[in-house]
Amino acid sequence: MDHRHDVSHYRADIDVLRAIAVLAVTFLHYKVPGFGGGFVGVDVFFVISGYLIAAGIGSDLAVGRFSLLSFYERRIRRIIPALFVMYGLVLVASATILFPPESHTQSRMALLVVPFLANYAFFENAGAYGGEFANQIALLHTWSLAVEEQFYLLFPLLMVAIARFGAKRYVTVLGCLALCSLVLCVIAVRVIPRAAFYLPPFRAWELLTGALLAVGRIPPLRDPHVRGAVALLGLALIIGSSVFLSLDRPYPSELTLLPCVGAAAIIYANCGVSTPMGRLLGNPVMRRIGSCSYSIYLYHWPLLVLAQYYAFEPLAPLARAALLVVSILLAALSWRYVEQPFRGPNAWLQRPAVFGLAAATGAALMVVAAGIYLQTRVSQYTHQQSRSFPSDTAAQLRCRNTSPEQVQKPPCILGEATAPVAAVLWGDSHALAVLPAVDAAYARHHEAVMLAQHGGCPPLLGVRIRIFQPAQSQLLHSWLEAAGYGKSEACKRHTDAVLDWIISHHIRTVILAGHWIAYTESANRQWLSDSESPGDGSARDNTAIFARGLERLLAVLQREHVRVFVFEDVPQSPVYVPYALAAARRRGLELDFRITRAQYDSQQSSPTEVFERLRKQYTFHILEPQELLCAGGKCAVANNADSLYVDDEHLSALGAMVTEPAFEMIWRAGPAG
Repeated sequence: MDHRHDVSHYRADIDVLRAIAVLAVTFLHYKVPGFGGGFVGVDVFFVISGYLIAAGIGSDLAVGRFSLLSFYERRIRRIIPALFVMYGLVLVASATILFPPESHTQSRMALLVVPFLANYAFFENAGAYGGEFANQIALLHTWSLAVEEQFYLLFPLLMVAIARFGAKRYVTVLGCLALCSLVLCVIAVRVIPRAAFYLPPFRAWELLTGALLAVGRIPPLRDPHVRGAVALLGLALIIGSSVFLSLDRPYPSELTLLPCVGAAAIIYANCGVSTPMGRLLGNPVMRRIGSCSYSIYLYHWPLLVLAQYYAFEPLAPLARAALLVVSILLAALSWRYVEQPFRGPNAWLQRPAVFGLAAATGAALMVVAAGIYLQTRVSQYTHQQSRSFPSDTAAQLRCRNTSPEQVQKPPCILGEATAPVAAVLWGDSHALAVLPAVDAAYARHHEAVMLAQHGGCPPLLGVRIRIFQPAQSQLLHSWLEAAGYGKSEACKRHTDAVLDWIISHHIRTVILAGHWIAYTESANRQWLSDSESPGDGSARDNTAIFARGLERLLAVLQREHVRVFVFEDVPQSPVYVPYALAAARRRGLELDFRITRAQYDSQQSSPTEVFERLRKQYTFHILEPQELLCAGGKCAVANNADSLYVDDEHLSALGAMVTEPAFEMIWRAGPAG
């Protein structure tokens, strides 16, 4: 092991590198101009962590003193105290500030922070990093801690195995693993971007980059000018990445090599204070920020999220600056009174007590999170909370996501349940949202209607839906398609099964409902493909593919003499309606969240144009909920204290009932041609 990797010696440049990393991340979150790519700070942290951990393990193995218990004790002392204090404070603050739906959701995900599984919870539930929902999760930043700790469950064992059975070929083994992880990352970011971001197999190469630097026995640079130039290059790569990269494209990717190589270059250069670059990297202010970087990282994000949630309106630059100062002050207190007492030669508690206290405190915090989760269930809502935060009805919960197999039963009969099925309500989650209105209309006419619904699956024939950007490389795209990725067969199977059921049961009325703009507007990041635009299309093709898929369906249904009614979509609000109404009431703000009828028409223009064009060729009827919801010139979002929406696009049961008169056309229209 090269003497340069003896981690017992303090290195000011690494603390400054930590400071650069945490400031990049913090400035991104606090919207400091010029740091749109500040998320690369996490990549820098991963490289630093991999380097220090591998150097420490390698040194201990070299002299035969490595102990797994000692390793995990150091990890607990380094990570747990500050994390658990922050976690407890966030739980208390969230229970006070968040409204019940968000408190319920976030406490459920918070349960996985303690066992370091939060990244999987966010992968499944939070959506893309930087997305609207993810930005409201106060503990979102713990995903990176989870990735590290999952990595360190196996990494020490791997190092021990290489030392004992691999002839100490650290570079060979770790290099192969790093290369495999990088290749997986480059592929995954084009297939499942969220997985590439949150999950360790696709991030491991970043930690292994640091580890390879530690165990590689690379000859040190002797010339101080060369060392300074290498460090300057590394600094340029990190700062350049922070400035020029953005979350407009999926990340991490091959571009992540830039900040990782930059961090590795600074560590490798090892500029001492005797060189100009070393003096720059030894800046005392940056060193102090670097020493507090872990606590800054812990506190900056939840403080911002909870303040923004309470304020509701966008935070002014001065408010964000004040929060940034508070974050640093909290971090300084955390470093001095929480981190330091558990570290160093005079650390509190012996090893058994450290393990015991960590386990007991973690269990207690999980009990608190579970209690908040149970207390904020829909069943625990007060009458006022039920009005402010409407939830799905029992029928909607029972009928959600009707699968192709269930369609054959059929599973969900609405209206007069004992009557023969006279119609099918067919669509995605927006069809489920109007279920109460369709149920009431058919019950009043003593007829039955079946719901055939699957989230994210529009009633389009011969169309596949993918939720990620098509691969830029045609070779990679072809490989992914051959391997079964890239095209969603689930929606196609569902569509085929529903259509077969309609034809075989001689259904004479079909109501189509969907989030139409999600399939025609590129901003929704749904990519459609069909036989005429098979594999390498882009979102620019969506409207044309949508029109062809609807036309195919209309042609089949018209041939079968089925009456078709297309339910135009309801207004999509620019705000999350229940939260916006409640937040405005809490702060005594008089705000109008309604959009105008003209804004609605513009919002829905692309699917409306498709409907109007197809009506010239096929006979079908348009149901217009906007005539009811936007009757006064503006589109209603609430009825006094009652929200008409459950979010920004799905109607609540009360909102759905406003649209019920629109369905009367079904009984006024004549038979199919």
